[in-house]
Amino acid sequence: MSSTRFKPAQSSAPVVKRLYVIDTSYLLELYRVEGDYEEQAHLKIKERFQSESSSQFFVPVAVLFELANHIADAHRKNFCSSQRIAKELQRKVQESLARPSLVTSPTRVPQPTQPDDQEKLPPWIITYAAGCSTLEGLMDALSSCVSRFSEEFAANQLGLTDTAVVLEAQRLRQQNKSDSSRQYKIHIWTRHAALKAHEPDAEDAPFIGLVD
Repeated sequence: MSSTRFKPAQSSAPVVKRLYVIDTSYLLELYRVEGDYEEQAHLKIKERFQSESSSQFFVPVAVLFELANHIADAHRKNFCSSQRIAKELQRKVQESLARPSLVTSPTRVPQPTQPDDQEKLPPWIITYAAGCSTLEGLMDALSSCVSRFSEEFAANQLGLTDTAVVLEAQRLRQQNKSDSSRQYKIHIWTRHAALKAHEPDAEDAPFIGLVD
C-alpha cells in the first residue's frame, strides 16, 4: 500500500510597506530652491521619489513652514524661480489636502494623477504634531515636541523641525505594527546624518550626501 506524503504549505513572505517621513533638506533639493540645492542631489532625490511612487510620503507641517522660509529667502537670489517654486508648492499642498482619506487611512497607497513633472510624484500625507485632530491635542503635542527638543534633541544639533520629523517617524512606527502578512518599514528621508540616525528602520541604500 503506497503512502502519499503531504508537504506543509509554505507561507509567503510578508508584503513590505514603506512609509517615508520627509525632511526639509530633501524638499529643498526636489524643488531646486536657489542656494539650497545641488543638481546631482536633485536628480538623485527626484529619482528616489519616482522609484518609490507606490509608497507613502509623510510631510509634517513644520517642514512646510521651514521650506517656505527657504523659498522666501531665495527671492533675493532669483525672484522668478522662487515665484515658480512657491506656486508649485501651493499646488502640491492643495493636491495633497484634497485627499483627506489618506490621513485617516495610513495603509492606503496614494497614486499620482497629474501629467506635469512635479505632479507625476505621489501626493503627500501632510501631518500635524503627533497626528492630533483637535486644538487641545495640537497644543499638548506642541508642548511635548518643544520639551523633547529642549531635553534631548538640541544637544544633538537637531532643531525643532527635526524634532517634529523624528516624532512623526516614531508615531508611525507605533501606529503601524508588522505581522505575518505585512511588514512596515519606517524611514526618514533627509540629507542630514544626525537626523537620519533617528529613523526607526535603517535603509539598505540611503542617500544623505551631507555631514552635519
